[in-house]
Amino acid sequence: MTAIAVPQAVNLQPQISCGDIAFVDYRETGSFFRNQVIFNSTAVSFVLNGQKEIFRSGERTIIQEGQVLLIPEGHSLIAEHSLNADKYNSFIIFFPVQLAADFLSGNKIKPKKIPAPAFLHFNSTPHLSGYISSLQQLIRSGHQFTEAMAQHKLHELFLAIYELFPAKFTALFSNQQQLSLKKLVEDHLFHNLTIEELAFLANRSLSSFKRDFERTYGTSPQKYIRESKLDAARAELERGKQATELYHQYGYDNLSNFSTAFKRKFGITPGTYRNRK
Repeated sequence: MTAIAVPQAVNLQPQISCGDIAFVDYRETGSFFRNQVIFNSTAVSFVLNGQKEIFRSGERTIIQEGQVLLIPEGHSLIAEHSLNADKYNSFIIFFPVQLAADFLSGNKIKPKKIPAPAFLHFNSTPHLSGYISSLQQLIRSGHQFTEAMAQHKLHELFLAIYELFPAKFTALFSNQQQLSLKKLVEDHLFHNLTIEELAFLANRSLSSFKRDFERTYGTSPQKYIRESKLDAARAELERGKQATELYHQYGYDNLSNFSTAFKRKFGITPGTYRNRK
């Protein structure tokens, strides 16, 4: 089975798109068969006609007409189909996870100490129904958004969902962001990547990466990575390795720079430390 990547797979559906944000009026025949779907963006799906079944992170749920599903990035199994003669219809809003994290940060909303849910599933409200109806009318009229207007409409959606589920919404984006950032850093800690390269892999600007890193670790990325490498090098010296075998492995161009950094942190040179042990 070939995986379907979204939002790329719905590019031909009626929509308003601006950069990485897309408001899509999705209509398809649908089927009862499950598809493998890779969400390359976070999505909020409003089911307007039909039924959606989703399997994700060990959980399963069914979304009926008049219900909403917020789906984070990642892999899901999905089956969508109509329950009448009309096509299956859902209105889907795609956006990068970083925009939700920025919304929380910009409004000084602190992370909640609860596990991040696999998704949010809830009944629509009159406010949200009117919100979707107005977007459908704009799509039909061929309207397009500026980046500022697209973000404004997105923030309206964030606020509406946050007011319904403050703890879950905050945990979904704050906790997921910190865990994914931490995993990225720890997985590449000894690969000698630059901060710019790590920021690129994290799909963040350099300034956003540094800010999120300091929020997660309580220190700058440069200091954390440098000291983690020196701690690892010290453990290698204790096991009998020579400094000449280690300096390049831990990101130093020459032995002199490695020795200087090691002495600054531990008070003695690598050679002296090894001999004492």
